[in-house]
Amino acid sequence: MKKGKIILAIVCSLFMAWGILSSPASAFPDKPITMTVSFSAGGSTDVAARTIAVYMEKYLGQPVVIKNLPGASGQVGWTKLSRSKPDGYTIGFVNLPALNMVYALREGVAYHPVKSFVPIGCNIIDPNTVLVRIDDDRFKTIKDLIEYARKNPGKVICSLDGPVSDDRLALVKMEKATGVKFSAVFYHGSAPANAALMGGHGDFTITNTFDVIKYKDKERCLVQMWKERYHMNPDTPTFKEVFGKDIIGASTRGMAAPAGVPADRLKILRDAFEKAANDPEFKERANKIGLTLAWLSADEFGTFIKNLQNDVDTLIDELK
Repeated sequence: MKKGKIILAIVCSLFMAWGILSSPASAFPDKPITMTVSFSAGGSTDVAARTIAVYMEKYLGQPVVIKNLPGASGQVGWTKLSRSKPDGYTIGFVNLPALNMVYALREGVAYHPVKSFVPIGCNIIDPNTVLVRIDDDRFKTIKDLIEYARKNPGKVICSLDGPVSDDRLALVKMEKATGVKFSAVFYHGSAPANAALMGGHGDFTITNTFDVIKYKDKERCLVQMWKERYHMNPDTPTFKEVFGKDIIGASTRGMAAPAGVPADRLKILRDAFEKAANDPEFKERANKIGLTLAWLSADEFGTFIKNLQNDVDTLIDELK
């Protein structure tokens, strides 16, 4: 009798162990995923995050909860993301080159753009452009603008987003490539920078392709700062087409996780993000709200971040 009870207990224990090991609860993910956004709710990054999150839920089988962590031009949110437990349950949007420029231009930043994160992928690339008022007859082409500035050094004003923006980095790259110096006036965002241009407080602005579409009746685009003509702005030449030199600049938004996430979990996150980014319903919805969709795999995005950090480090004196 006693022996029978012992055998029964052993069998029950084995079944319980097998049940635990094979239970779906042991699979990743088995609870909601947190997606951090380093800017306020309602902004362009927040809208992009909330749009893709719905479709990531579809492929992960768990809710994706947006957590806004604004402050210090993204530094607060990226620091918290880098310090999150690397278990795959916290991922976040990273905005380039702001991620790189905050690190390079400020003292005591707790994260490193390359070492502190592992890339998941990138689905939004909004290349830099140069815009002038549509009725400004001085500047019909980018060559007109450069030559005018060469003859009037320091007098041509660029109104643009803040000093740690992709627009600022693009301006420095343009100055270095052409040997021309401009005066820069910074605003809190591209909207007030464009308003300043249209109000005659600036001669041109460096912004993104999204604004080419948004202000098409009021502003004229002179050049595209990308490796090829961009699909959302095909009539505008690249910098290389005009000057024979590449200038690559963009507001890029991708997904990353804190360094140290196990490889198997990272693969699940990457696969879900790629499937969500290529979901026809997501693309249709994203196009309706004007997201500048593109795609970089995790490896491509990682290389992009490294190359961008090299760019920023090379131009650090000019940026300061």
